[in-house]
Amino acid sequence: MLNWKKITILVVVLGVFIAAFIFLSNNKDKLGNDSTSSPDPSETASADVVDLFDFKWQDITKMILKRKDGEIILTKEEKEVLTLEEDGNGGTKKVTTKKNLWVTPDFNVDSNIADNIATSADVLESKRLIDENPQDSTIYGLDGSVVTTFISSDGKEYAIEIGKQTPTNDGYYCRIKGSTQVYTISSYSGKTLSYGKFDIMDKNLYGTEAISADDITALKFSRSGEVVFDSRKGESQSEWLITEPLEREAEYTEFAKFLDWIYKFRVSEFVEENAQDLKTYGLDNPRYVFEYTLADKPYTLKLGSLKDDKYYGMLNDDNTVFTVNSSDLKFVDLPLIDLISTFIYIPTIYDVEKLVIEMDGRTDVLLINDSIGSDAEPDFRLNGIKMETSDQESLFRKYYQGAIGLTGDRLDLNAEPKGDWFARFTYTRKKADPDKVITVELIPTEDGYGYYLMKNGKYSGMIMGKRKLDDPEMGIRQAYKNLIEGLEKK
Repeated sequence: MLNWKKITILVVVLGVFIAAFIFLSNNKDKLGNDSTSSPDPSETASADVVDLFDFKWQDITKMILKRKDGEIILTKEEKEVLTLEEDGNGGTKKVTTKKNLWVTPDFNVDSNIADNIATSADVLESKRLIDENPQDSTIYGLDGSVVTTFISSDGKEYAIEIGKQTPTNDGYYCRIKGSTQVYTISSYSGKTLSYGKFDIMDKNLYGTEAISADDITALKFSRSGEVVFDSRKGESQSEWLITEPLEREAEYTEFAKFLDWIYKFRVSEFVEENAQDLKTYGLDNPRYVFEYTLADKPYTLKLGSLKDDKYYGMLNDDNTVFTVNSSDLKFVDLPLIDLISTFIYIPTIYDVEKLVIEMDGRTDVLLINDSIGSDAEPDFRLNGIKMETSDQESLFRKYYQGAIGLTGDRLDLNAEPKGDWFARFTYTRKKADPDKVITVELIPTEDGYGYYLMKNGKYSGMIMGKRKLDDPEMGIRQAYKNLIEGLEKK
């Protein structure tokens, strides 16, 4: 009987605790709180999720971005835009199309980014209702300094004020114009609706997408204050001529990396307008300078200090500082020899009728009669001996390739070659281009490393190591040995 009394008492006590808990839970907002006070910004007052706007972004024709540093007015206008399209022949052509674009008279706008502002508002919904009627809205950063206004084609106006980030950095406080309610919205929406000038400025500094490497006709590149090369475009896109500090045809595979980056480059971030202290960015004495002509317009692009994998840059000395990604600029430290054709002279066998090789104490005369597309058999002769078999013809071609395969592996632009030549190659072309006869000479270097490469008596600026003459695959000595052995076979 005593145990039953104890159990009954425990049940009664438990019931009292449960009743007290329910009472306190239902009346917690009424006990000890002023019903008109604002909750701390870190509190969660409600889980209400609502659509904050009821317009479609396509209907917005004007946006007013009020920011701490001023006001930006954007209007949507129909513009004629040049674009590139495939021409059906493997190339491109420029076509004019009409597009609705966001514009302002003050700077070029990235219309896609501006569209993002409107679309973010179109789909904007709250995360939580924080405060119905705050006494002090500044605790949420809502002081009227960041307001984005949307005006639709029918004249309706919508506006939202963006405050500061929430304490957990996963959202922003906001308030719709004409309402006292404070909501939180996603971080993405808050950032997008707070975009300022640097966010919406067009990162394509050329003002058009209708450009390609074909539109570049001249390029001068300097590194650390010294000219690496000056160049100009030849008759075709893949033909570029280095004109300084030596005259050589460009090695297009590597050289094209400069051209591709120039027309494709985009700003990563804008940093400062009207910059006065260029030294801060390393732009008073830039690390790299590109001077080029693109679509008949001259440009000077300077790159300064490297910070966080980005170079500071400035175009045409307008003192607007921006950054570009360094990962796209791995080619800027290529040595000059990698950017030029290192062949001293490389005519095709079809363009040459005679080659005289003077080397190693002998003179070989190669007579050549071969044409592309001709049904006639080629006529190759070495010192009067005709190549009778296909194997002999192949060995003859290899010997010719050994002659035209002479390449420099070093540059010495200050050298003044003196002395007699070690080897001489005299080409007689079928047609002058511009010369009928071209002479290549190898003059030994003073240090014994190799040979100065000369063409028509003029030093090329290149040096070839001795070892290249004995290369087992492409060396001229091995090619000669193989040809003689092939002729001795019966």
